[in-house]
Formats: sequence, C-alpha cells, structure tokens
Amino acid sequence: MYVIVRTMKMVKGNKEQVAQRFSNPSPVTKSPGFIRMEVLFSGKNPEYDIYQTMIYWTDKKAFYVWEGSPEHIAMHRNKDHEHNKRPEGILEVTHEAYEMIASKEHE
Repeated sequence: MYVIVRTMKMVKGNKEQVAQRFSNPSPVTKSPGFIRMEVLFSGKNPEYDIYQTMIYWTDKKAFYVWEGSPEHIAMHRNKDHEHNKRPEGILEVTHEAYEMIASKEHE
C-alpha cells in the first residue's frame, strides 16, 4: 500500500471549513487503485491547528496513474476548480509519501 500524507498548519478556527472541503465529491475516489482518504485534526497547539490528509493507494503505480490522469491534470489546469483554491488561514503545507510495510486491524 502507498500513502500520500499532506500536513497543513492553519490558523485556529477553520475545522468546519476544512471538513466541508474534504467532504465534497472528488474525482480521486473513482481512480483505479484509490482505497480511501482520511482527514485528521489536532487542535492541541494553542497557536495553530494541524490537519493531515492521508490518501491510501493500492501501490505507488496507482498513485502515479492518478497524477497523470486527464482528470487530475484538468483539475490543476482549471484555476477556478475548488482544488486550486487555497483555503484561508494556511500557514504551512508539507507533502510526504510512504510505503506501508505493516498494518494491524481488529480481530
């Protein structure tokens, strides 16, 4: 499994906006090899909030197929597409990719 992690550091008070944005339909969910997307929130820091989006793919190839797909490319070319509208309050964004090497689930 291949996991893309995006971490956003944001000014406090945007949880509803972020939740709504990631609840909207997205063409990524129809891409072959897409497994799921999760959005995590931490309000622990008194100065900013942290959001992590984790997108799970069957493998690295599935992710790269999505990145090169006409849907993904068109989404980025369309400057009016919601995906390209940077949410207000972003302080910092990082992207990382991981290969899952172990996982456990409830028995």
